[in-house]
Amino acid sequence: MKVGRLLTTSSNNGLWIVSLAMLLNGCLAAKFPAGFSLCKAGDEKCIYERITEIFRKHSKGIPEVQLVSLDPLKIEKMDIVQGGDGPINIVLNFKNVDLSGMSESTVKKANGFTATPTKMDLSILVPVVSLVGGYKINGKVLILPIQGDGKSNMTMENCEIQLKWTGKLVEKAGKQFYQVDKMKATFDTTRFHMHFSNLFGGDKALGDNMNQFLNDNWQDILKELKPAIVDAFVKIFQSVVSSVFNKVPYNELFP
Repeated sequence: MKVGRLLTTSSNNGLWIVSLAMLLNGCLAAKFPAGFSLCKAGDEKCIYERITEIFRKHSKGIPEVQLVSLDPLKIEKMDIVQGGDGPINIVLNFKNVDLSGMSESTVKKANGFTATPTKMDLSILVPVVSLVGGYKINGKVLILPIQGDGKSNMTMENCEIQLKWTGKLVEKAGKQFYQVDKMKATFDTTRFHMHFSNLFGGDKALGDNMNQFLNDNWQDILKELKPAIVDAFVKIFQSVVSSVFNKVPYNELFP
């Protein structure tokens, strides 16, 4: 059986990079709103509180430090393929979608951000996160054919995203940078809602029935799609984390 995989994902990764760099880079401290403080290496409580604060208070951006909107997070294109002989066999293309809900995020854990880092992990809880925008789908879901092209809404409740990665300090131009070697991701949710407009060429009866079927069987569907969704998380977040660590020496990220 061919495992589900993410073929192409592109997003405004810069906004994530800027937001994390704001958290970590001491040279931007003067640009922060009054009362915002930076964190020392190893101060896990401070680190997850500061990241939560960025999501909660600065999700619409801070022009002075070129922080663009975190909520919604713009994703230009994301293509998911789930193939093989399993119960779900689809090609699902997303285009110009918004990921909303991150402004309510709470960072539950941030480990490994020490003076001599190797393994790191981050856990984020989002009460309601939605992916809304254009879609195109073709294939079968639990033996039923599905095809359509229109607007979609995929929403998860109580979504907990866990990221773990390994790495090491490497020397570049006389300074120490943290290099991410490998990242893994997992996530859990208590409910997965789906709605696809204009299924089957706009046939309302068929479309309504299919949307109802998808939501009645969300647990089975999510189980099959999870590898592709996890792959998307890894590609996005590894790019973000690596970009930050590659640009700023580690001892400047954590004074």
